[in-house]
Amino acid sequence: MIFSLTKSMSKYSVVGHLDENYQTLWIAPPALQHVNRHLQSTPWATEAGGQLFGTINAEQVCVTEVSGPYAEDERSRYRYRSNPAAAQRAIEERHKRGLLYLGEWHTHAEDSPSASSLDDDAMRRLISSSQLNSDALLMMIVGRARGAAGLAVWSAFSKTMRQWSLSESSESILLRK
Repeated sequence: MIFSLTKSMSKYSVVGHLDENYQTLWIAPPALQHVNRHLQSTPWATEAGGQLFGTINAEQVCVTEVSGPYAEDERSRYRYRSNPAAAQRAIEERHKRGLLYLGEWHTHAEDSPSASSLDDDAMRRLISSSQLNSDALLMMIVGRARGAAGLAVWSAFSKTMRQWSLSESSESILLRK
């Protein structure tokens, strides 16, 4: 089945590439709209986050939906920890609708975000303790700048992290199931 998400849903989507990878990362406008509602744009804003969901095939990793934050999360200006029970419920609900759990997202109080050693450690612990359909998870950090300049995405493997090169696109994309 082929269906199209058009650019009328939002101003842009984000497309990513890894140098040695043949897959393209695509982050849908509704997912971007959701995370942009939680930017740390004031001095008192706390980190927010949640889970990434979508589809994977040989050519594309498509982030079509995100969840969180949850009322029970641990949040401060420079730290975020998703409530495990709420995250698991979100994963199970999306699984029933045919979406895969692709990884985690959270905000940082910086314009162009970078991963901290705490971010790296958290993703490695998550990979080692989870039953996954893939050998990697995505970690998306959302900074204060708008568009692709305010996003950073990594593929987190058990021993390494690889950052995607991101750009904005106003094009629609075909998703293959």
